[in-house]
Amino acid sequence: MNKQAVIILAHGSRNSQARDSFLRMAGVAGKRTGSTVAPAFFSLGNPTLEEVVEDLAAKGYSKIAVFPYFLFDGIHVQKDIPALLSGLKKKHPGIVFQVLDSLEHEPLMPEIVYERIWELGPQEKFLPGMDIEKASLEFIQEMNKGFHGHQQEISARVIHSTADFLLGRSLRFHHEAIRAGLDCLKEKKTVICDVNMVRCALTGCENVLCAVDQPGAAEKAELEGITRSAAGMELLAGHIHGSMVVIGNAPTALWKIIELAEHNFITPSLVVGMPVGFVGAAQSKEALMKSGLVYISNAGPRGGSPAAGAAVNALIRILK
Repeated sequence: MNKQAVIILAHGSRNSQARDSFLRMAGVAGKRTGSTVAPAFFSLGNPTLEEVVEDLAAKGYSKIAVFPYFLFDGIHVQKDIPALLSGLKKKHPGIVFQVLDSLEHEPLMPEIVYERIWELGPQEKFLPGMDIEKASLEFIQEMNKGFHGHQQEISARVIHSTADFLLGRSLRFHHEAIRAGLDCLKEKKTVICDVNMVRCALTGCENVLCAVDQPGAAEKAELEGITRSAAGMELLAGHIHGSMVVIGNAPTALWKIIELAEHNFITPSLVVGMPVGFVGAAQSKEALMKSGLVYISNAGPRGGSPAAGAAVNALIRILK
């Protein structure tokens, strides 16, 4: 198995507080990803890039990604770091090196700056409802790049419902997802959701069944030591095949859907899987995307009932 690592490369500073702050940040990033993330300094600090690469090579890593933690593509990013890596590639021909973009290429950087300074600017007056929605969506379309057509419309609606560009950018679509979703809505197929918050978000759907509300779900969950949403999904097994399943809260409900498809051949037409959380949510969505099921999902821990509901409501708008 190929061992992979990421090196976060900062410029460095003579100020010990700045150095310690960077090291803490890299440590947090490593814990969040669950993978090997190593800090290094280009200048004015240790360990250096060369020292970290030597250490990783000795430990058997064969793939190393270098993230230049620089705000702009100055001379270091454009010339000095590539020159260093060129020498390291020659010294370690068995290692595949990858260079990630610097922070200059982060499309959300203007939004991050805005979050810091918005209170200092003039406060906008409230506009009539549709004007607010129109202005919001125009801003989102300007900022939100990477999707096209109906996928762009769904991404924009998810961002609009959550004010979270990172969530919108993290969306992933099975190549048959849009068609499957529109077919479900046209045919008025059953919609199955995990929790009541998702049901409330599905403002344009009829025939919605909620897992946590199923009779006997609480008792089954306590008896089997599982969550009520997972128990409810199992109780709804007879309704799931060919339905649209929408999950915005419970990773355990999504795991149950994947399990029912794998072991019982109960296959929904579309799974909108966007559970939120720091434990298990990202993993359940990754499993969904590898399961063979048709999905609209997202990568990482972000998600939630408003996001899942917005994706379905966007399909309803597309259908109209």
